[in-house]
Amino acid sequence: MPQPAPKLFRPAIMVAVLAVLLPMIITAPRAAAEPPTLNPPEDVVAAIKPGHPRLMVDDAGLARIEQQVAGSELAKGLHQQLITEADRMLTLPVSVYEFPDGRTLLQVTREMQRRSVFLSLAYRLTGDERYAARAYQELEAGAQFPDWNPESWLSVGELLYAYAVGYDWLHSYLSDDQRTVLRNAIVEFGLNEAKIAYDTSNSWTRSTTNWNIVCNSGVIMAALAVGDEVPELANELLHRAYDSLPVALAEFGPDGGYPEGTTYWGYATRLLVSALSSLETAIGDDYGISDAPGLDTTVDFSLQLTGSSGQLFNYADSLTQVRTRGGSAATYWLAHRYNQPGYAWWADQGASRVLPSTLPPLHLMWLGMIESEDPGASGLPLDKVFQRAHVQTMRSGWDPEATFVGFRNGDNAANHGDLDMGTFVLDALGVRWATELGRDDYGLPGYFDTGQDGLRWTYYRKRAEGQNTLVLNPGAGPDQALGSTGTIVRTDGDAGTAFSVADLSAAYADRGVSRWQRGIAQIDGRSRVVIQDEVSGRTPITPYWFMHTSAAITLAADGKTAKLTLNGKQLQARLLDGPAGAKFSIMDAKPLPTSPNPSGQNPNDGIRKLAVTADPTRQFRLSVLLEPLPTGQPADPPVVIPLRGWALESLGRS
Repeated sequence: MPQPAPKLFRPAIMVAVLAVLLPMIITAPRAAAEPPTLNPPEDVVAAIKPGHPRLMVDDAGLARIEQQVAGSELAKGLHQQLITEADRMLTLPVSVYEFPDGRTLLQVTREMQRRSVFLSLAYRLTGDERYAARAYQELEAGAQFPDWNPESWLSVGELLYAYAVGYDWLHSYLSDDQRTVLRNAIVEFGLNEAKIAYDTSNSWTRSTTNWNIVCNSGVIMAALAVGDEVPELANELLHRAYDSLPVALAEFGPDGGYPEGTTYWGYATRLLVSALSSLETAIGDDYGISDAPGLDTTVDFSLQLTGSSGQLFNYADSLTQVRTRGGSAATYWLAHRYNQPGYAWWADQGASRVLPSTLPPLHLMWLGMIESEDPGASGLPLDKVFQRAHVQTMRSGWDPEATFVGFRNGDNAANHGDLDMGTFVLDALGVRWATELGRDDYGLPGYFDTGQDGLRWTYYRKRAEGQNTLVLNPGAGPDQALGSTGTIVRTDGDAGTAFSVADLSAAYADRGVSRWQRGIAQIDGRSRVVIQDEVSGRTPITPYWFMHTSAAITLAADGKTAKLTLNGKQLQARLLDGPAGAKFSIMDAKPLPTSPNPSGQNPNDGIRKLAVTADPTRQFRLSVLLEPLPTGQPADPPVVIPLRGWALESLGRS
């Protein structure tokens, strides 16, 4: 086996960067939410059921999986994916201690976690010891690592998950000596490190972000796996996890939204649900975690923020242009826990499209826990506001051709956030017309440096000019005010019309802007979309209106209309109102001449900006109509209504 890199080879600069930057970004200041109250008994370990497996699945659960595979084509397909991928893993070399990204062990730990889950479940469902032997070989290799990279505690949290599952699901196969190897690794590299982290108030233990949930979930699962063998340590750490979790659980309240965006919602909920499911099967009680406000509706965040094109509203550091059209594996468990058949339907959509690169074993494990029901039957709303996440959605229906708008009033202090107050995405005719660029390379210098002079705000994708929003008086430095948030002023919807108006004045208060409101409306059966900005300032304001798109753009000679074409579909943009000199133009998705332009950032190939520029002025209204053209012919333009007059009745007559 290759020798692990010596500790000093973790480049000193990497350790220093992680020590400074990671605590900085995961503790970005935000308005505090009320943490839920959890109520574990004094001796949690005493409640652990004897025997294995007991994490996420027990003998009854394994029998249910076998029944599903025998009677469901969906389950049968997932089972085949599991076996095919497990067979592939049999041929792979074991993981080694290395830092492929130059910063952390995370790429290695995540692959080890996948291998542990795939191979261990394949063994439990087939009895084929080849899978168990290869899973143990993988975990034994990790037990020889010098450590599990506690400088980046996510690595420890994810390996605790991997080893807990392997130890539990392989238990009947493992010899006493093999169990000792794995148990010692769990204790030495995981649980003992967790005790140090809690004792020293490591940043993740008090963070409100995904780090808290991921790390505490790993601790809970590992403590449940070996609790009857190291009861004192396991019981202490279960209590410490219960003390730490509430501040992060509070982020789901009051409505299930998640401030870090859809990608980190998926990451956090997968780990949290794995822990909750393990508590259910190992103890029969999660002692209040699943009663935390917002968890019962948090699937709405994934469901509602997925557009009709199948792509997520991928604001902030979410993955770029992810096409999902379906819920994660955790959605099945959440649907069962909260008796939501509509969520089970959403999980079915995801399970039917799941890729081997994700975790079909988890879909398979929780599939069929509740009967599913489509959105119409289950009464899913067309519009949704997520208060703490500062985002909302509107749609004309649940079919793939529907018109969908995601609108972010914004939180420029959010962890993993961008300067994105006012940004939006638009889907129609099965196409994403207004697209978010999402994350850039996490290895870029200072990517997580969020201070006033932080390098994060020099990268195009993190600045306001890299969003679908209004940029006012651009120049050097952050191009929206750090720490500012927008406020929804009014929102309403009926069968034919929906709208939202947000006050975004704080974004540019330091750039001479006294008032900025942005309204987004779906009109005419929710098929057409109006984006309207009203701005006033203390001095003349230079405005830029931006919409990023992968569509081809053709401009009319007068600059008042633009036609977008993508995948054989068309959409027209029409300038309904604007200040002197207002007209459409086409720009590259690159920084303005007055903006920073550091090397190494994503070149945004294939993306253009539909832009509106205008002469400087102290007060203006800018109104743009975005109209899908299923027949190729636009309708008459609507009447421009001041934002103060927006209401269902007035917009319905427009």
